[in-house]
Amino acid sequence: MEKRRFFVSQGVLLAVLMAATSCGSSSSGTTTTTTDTSSTVPSDIVVSSPTASTSGSTSITVKSVTKAGKPGDADADDYASKREALQTLIAGSGECSFTLEIPTITDVNCYGPNIDFVVHPNATQPDGNTTDDGMEDDDGFLPGGDTGIWNPTQGTQACAAAKMNELVGKVASKVDNMISIFGAMACAGKKAGVALPAAGAEVDLTSAFNDNVTIGNLTISSAKLSRLANDGDGNTVYQSTIEMSITVGQSTQTGKIVLKHIPTTSDNSTYKGKVLMSMSNATNSVNCTMAGGNTGLTDAGSILYEKTSSTAVKYELNFASFCGTSYDVSNGLDPTDKVSSSNKDGWADNWNYGLFSLNPTNGVGSVAYAWQAGSADQRTRVLDVATTADSDGAVSGDAYFGFGPDIATSAGRGTINGFVCNWAGPSGAISLMDRSSAGQQLAQHQAISRASGASEFTATNSEIRYAITNSCNADAGGSFTYQAVADQQSKTPLNMANDRTSTASAVTNNLVDLSAVTFTKPTAPSDV
Repeated sequence: MEKRRFFVSQGVLLAVLMAATSCGSSSSGTTTTTTDTSSTVPSDIVVSSPTASTSGSTSITVKSVTKAGKPGDADADDYASKREALQTLIAGSGECSFTLEIPTITDVNCYGPNIDFVVHPNATQPDGNTTDDGMEDDDGFLPGGDTGIWNPTQGTQACAAAKMNELVGKVASKVDNMISIFGAMACAGKKAGVALPAAGAEVDLTSAFNDNVTIGNLTISSAKLSRLANDGDGNTVYQSTIEMSITVGQSTQTGKIVLKHIPTTSDNSTYKGKVLMSMSNATNSVNCTMAGGNTGLTDAGSILYEKTSSTAVKYELNFASFCGTSYDVSNGLDPTDKVSSSNKDGWADNWNYGLFSLNPTNGVGSVAYAWQAGSADQRTRVLDVATTADSDGAVSGDAYFGFGPDIATSAGRGTINGFVCNWAGPSGAISLMDRSSAGQQLAQHQAISRASGASEFTATNSEIRYAITNSCNADAGGSFTYQAVADQQSKTPLNMANDRTSTASAVTNNLVDLSAVTFTKPTAPSDV
């Protein structure tokens, strides 16, 4: 179960700078060196959900610092607004500043709520009371996170859209902050009149950065720009390296971010590249302690990106929390590198994987997103969404939720291979301690749409109903009931569509067969 057995640990700096998402694509061709430092930065790398709200009327609660109207600040969370703000920052026509946001995003409750159940039919130790007497008792409580789409809507918004916005939102500002720091560095270089380095050379932009950029709580100790040897296609290769620290309250964390950027056209309109980051802090993780890992935590991430045309950008993100404070991210992140008593600096918490293929002119496209709560888990939760735009501005799409293989299984990463209707209940996947099986060959599906001029996606069809049993169904009669509740203590009913408060009728799932899933996983960018 996602929240009972695996503990989430998030450092303050991760919430500010940690990222692992990217936008971009590649194309071949020889570039001509310019003297404009803006060519060292990807100008389309902003992270936005394909179902993002185009206004402030979102059902997700986001708290952030007050925006100061700086060049790098976007007015909305949609792709176009964020992209425009980044490009304004990189252009250097105004001040080289942006607001470093520290968001708090509240989980949507239409997805994976807590479930209170009575007289579960798969229990091996039923009794005559309604007290939860253990995992195999017929009465109990399922913690949130594993039951998928439990209500068709979050307010008036389609639940799948709201959940995708939440997932992407948790990493988007972190990635955007990181890319914006590189954008501010390029802006500072332009202000200072710094010439681009020749092949094999390096320029120090630390003074230029600190003279032209002020970002609250952030201290840049080193900012350097190198030009590496051309790639195999003759393209110029730039590498920006920034070392920094940030202080929030009494906590100070340090880290490094590295951007390898390769323009594939002379005007930097197409490009490819990679971002690597690591941030260390003294926070201890329960998962690290339980597995015998090192103390402290390093939040690490990678972003691989390509932009091949004005309408095609894709990026692949990976990020997780590793035990100890000395994890080396220089070779990227390896999901098979799990913490153990013999591997004390492996990853322990919160692996997030996203593969995005978007049209940067309108932000529509497809996203495969998978997340795994802890390294001891054996399955990922997967949300796949694809959207397309009509000529009149309306957008429609399909969303699928299910379970996927362990994040360490590269072939199926981001792909749904089944649905486990009884993940954490009696005789469920957790109880049996074998969470690797695919479960039923089913998935949840929502058809979603956003009318021209509207701000959010609504559900036009929802195939999400199932019973929390091994078969995904429940017979009529008996006493088996279950209901979404606010929390285990108060058990305040949430009254959602998938609840079963009456046993008069059988519950026959209306999930879709895997063969009916129309989502096609995007191809990953080429590594650089």
